[in-house]
Parts: sequence; C-alpha cells; structure tokens
Amino acid sequence: MDGANNRRLVLPIGYRFCPNDEDLVNFYLTKKAFGEPVFPNIIPDINFFQNHPSSFPEGGRFFLEKRYFFSITRRPVLVNMHEQIAASSGYWRTKGRTKEIVISGNDQLIGIKNMFVFWEGRDTIQTKTNWVMHEFRLTHRTTPNQLQVADWAVYRLFQEKNKRAEGSDEESSRRNDTDTP
Repeated sequence: MDGANNRRLVLPIGYRFCPNDEDLVNFYLTKKAFGEPVFPNIIPDINFFQNHPSSFPEGGRFFLEKRYFFSITRRPVLVNMHEQIAASSGYWRTKGRTKEIVISGNDQLIGIKNMFVFWEGRDTIQTKTNWVMHEFRLTHRTTPNQLQVADWAVYRLFQEKNKRAEGSDEESSRRNDTDTP
C-alpha cells in the first residue's frame, strides 16, 4: 500500500463507508483512473492478486463487513469453461454474469461489475471458499494522459455468511487433474 493511504482519517462520528455500485464507479474509480484526488482517501491501493483474501488489511471502523481496494486489474483466462484469475495460493473464478453500471436518470453506461469466488489450491485439490470479490471497471478507453483506465479497478471484498459455500460437497470441491486451473 502506498504511504498516503496509511494516514489516519478524521471523519464524523457514525460515518460508515457503504457506497452503491454507481458511486464506486462514477465517483471513486473515475477519479482514481483520471488521477484526481478522492476525498475521503479511504480506499487503499494494493496488488490485489498477490495475497490470500484473509491476509488483506481489515476494513477498520468505517467498513462494516466489506473492504474496498484499488488495484491494477488482471484479465481472466478461460480454463475448462470458467474464467479465472490466478492469485496467491489459489484463483478467483467468475460467478454469474457481467452487470452493466449506469448513471441514474440517463442510463449512460459508465462501468461493469463482475463477481468472483476464491478457490484455494491449484493442482489436483481445489476448495471453494466463502470469499467473494466484486470487480468494478470503467468502460472508457483512455484518460487524458493516455493511460488505459481499464487497467484500474476497484474491488469489494467480503465473506458470504451463514451460507455453505456452493460446491463444497466432495464431488465439486475436490477436482481431478482434468479440471485444474
């Protein structure tokens, strides 16, 4: 994480960070991608795919149960009919369809949202976890300084609660050699 994001924030009593999908893309991610300051500077920059989800910094008192991070994105790779992104000690597998994020009122497309579930393991044994990631990306092509905005994403990370991880039964959680990433 960069040093600017490690500063202690002074925010009003009772403040909770609970942005909706449109706000994450239209306000936070757009400003980040275009190099503009974002206040409050509450979303840290990390290399999202280098760590196991449990090793990410806690959300702190502002985040309730969901944590948010900016990161340079990686595009999924198609493996056995599933899109996957390699990560430390496992991989993120897509779940569901891509959702379009539009501006309320005029339905202008500004971004997309993908959902991923973390699977531990790489070789013959993979286990689905209850870690879920929402990836938000802009649909714009380039910023004024010609950086690819598609390279930046904002991630919402959380654990599904009170729900047995789908596919946790013996047949689908332990994969054979033909279904490895």
